Amino acid sequence: MRIDISPGGPSWEAAEQLLHVVWPPHVVKTLVWGDVVWGHADRRVLVREGAPSHELVCHVGLFTRSALWNDVQVTIGGIGGVATHPDRRKSGLASAAMCAAMECFASEDKDFAVLFCEPHNYEFYRQLGWRQFEGAVFAEQPQGRVRFDVMAAFVYDLKLAPRGGTIDLRGLPW
Repeated sequence: MRIDISPGGPSWEAAEQLLHVVWPPHVVKTLVWGDVVWGHADRRVLVREGAPSHELVCHVGLFTRSALWNDVQVTIGGIGGVATHPDRRKSGLASAAMCAAMECFASEDKDFAVLFCEPHNYEFYRQLGWRQFEGAVFAEQPQGRVRFDVMAAFVYDLKLAPRGGTIDLRGLPW
């Protein structure tokens, strides 16, 4: 296994191929978040396996955002597009990628991290130290600023430990 943190734009093509395997377009149309306009990752954690081709088997998108928590400016790390190839699930790849992502955010002095997930993933993230955010989250969408409650928000404590209140992403969700 090889884990790299790559710039978001240049690594999009490889990530897109994996994301289409995990969430084919015809499936995305049926999901509760299928109509959401998402932000583009600033960087990506890419997990590859198997020499010599080093196939991409897991992806985590990394975002950095100047946001607001209870009207106070904070710098948050965002996690989005966590995806593991269906043939490689339950093998620790996503856990390893998430640990690499959180080490990255901690070394960059982020205040806390945020991700959004569906109920079937709650326990996975809880086991990695994430806590469900009990407040409101706002994000931008084409129609303007909206309460983003399509999926549950989870936070990871770094310098701060938000559990409630209001987070304004001041941009697209991830």
